[in-house]
Amino acid sequence: MRQPHDVVIIGGGHNGLTAAAYLASAGKRVLLLERDDHLGGAAVSAEAFDGVDARLSRYSYLVSLLPQRIIDDLALDVQLVRRRYSSYTPDPADPSCGLLIDREAGAEASAAAFADIGAETDAHAWNGFYADTAHVAERLFPTLTEPLPTRAEARALIGDDRVWREFVERPLGEAIEARFESDLVRGVVATDGLIGTFTSLDDPALDANRCFLYHVVGGGTGDWDVPVGGMGRRQRRARPGRPRGRRRTRDGRRGARRRSGRPSAVSPPRRRTRGDRGHPALERRTGRARPAARRRSSGCRGARSTRGSRGIRLDRTS
Repeated sequence: MRQPHDVVIIGGGHNGLTAAAYLASAGKRVLLLERDDHLGGAAVSAEAFDGVDARLSRYSYLVSLLPQRIIDDLALDVQLVRRRYSSYTPDPADPSCGLLIDREAGAEASAAAFADIGAETDAHAWNGFYADTAHVAERLFPTLTEPLPTRAEARALIGDDRVWREFVERPLGEAIEARFESDLVRGVVATDGLIGTFTSLDDPALDANRCFLYHVVGGGTGDWDVPVGGMGRRQRRARPGRPRGRRRTRDGRRGARRRSGRPSAVSPPRRRTRGDRGHPALERRTGRARPAARRRSSGCRGARSTRGSRGIRLDRTS
């Protein structure tokens, strides 16, 4: 008799895969539904050029909001490389020069970069502004893997009323305009609040502020790193070889079809020590995981499907 699932996850993006791994490791029976023929959502790599054996990140291409705690809990083999250059912005008035943000530049070289575009005074303002964002990142990023703090609790964590007002309560445009003189520099700073939002820096809805904060708190530092091997490597590393008894299936409404190749569900963490990390924190919280279920077939609208390792099953929906 077919046993019910404890949890059904719709969508096999990186968040869905992560949730499935945690839930299955906690002993839940999980069904993951994905309509596409691959997993990973925006965190995928693709062959962009015919005949060129290279896979490039197709959508998401940098990593910032992946907590080390999740990497450790799920025993992910992810290698990240820190970027030296954050951005280069040509000067519209003189495209032969522009503002280069070099994270390894010393104080003199950094000041010279601003002087090249006639924004000498903004060099000091830049350092002060991003010292404030670094403070916010250090205080708020750890809360991303904790219960959501209340507004009062978040404000107390930041502990600076001026910073709280500028980044949380007032439209982001006000702080940018007040603290920088050069429109080019203002534009560089504003990018993190506008990209992908289709909003305004002065919108009282504060959508730009929310976008900005997500861009500057990553890792507790605000750094954006490059995944070695592309974003798809993260998804592939999250699902090592085919576990026993798992295979991909397609919804029977269009005819059942068994697909070969690597499994399309994440494997929960293996209970082992990884170098000097010790056992994953998840083992300490949930105890020993249940052994993988025996292979079991059941019908679902004509499709054949099987129980995955540690309770994950993946069906493809039409």
